[in-house]
Amino acid sequence: MAEHEAGAPGPAEAPAPEQPRGARQAFRHWRHTRPFWGGVLVTAGGAEMLALFYVPWKVVLHMGLYGISGYLVPILLCILGPSLLFDPQHRTFYSILALLFSVASWMTSNLGGFMVGMLIAMTGACLAYGWSDAPEASGEEAEEPGSERVPIS
Repeated sequence: MAEHEAGAPGPAEAPAPEQPRGARQAFRHWRHTRPFWGGVLVTAGGAEMLALFYVPWKVVLHMGLYGISGYLVPILLCILGPSLLFDPQHRTFYSILALLFSVASWMTSNLGGFMVGMLIAMTGACLAYGWSDAPEASGEEAEEPGSERVPIS
């Protein structure tokens, strides 16, 4: 057998495939750069409210205020959830809208999906509103250099 070219890996030197680890790290980075759980919960709350319209119970109120709003509010929540995920720069606006629509679902969409969907969407909206992509500063790094704490007597 002929020797391999200089710099080319031989059969024993072939690198192990690290595709799954790279994809996992890429998804982790993507998830940490946006209000991921807030968007997921807002979407889940809207989906739960929509799912209750198709349940064959006699308890379910099919007509909310003006009829169409019973479907419109959960659909808007299902749109706001992915908006939080894919447009994190406007998360404040989207999260406030999601909070308002989740509260409005109490009157329009079967008591907010029997309160379950409403509470899930409200939790997601609050998580998205409070999310920040700024790195956390440790206690030592947060202090300015040269500033000393003076104990109060």
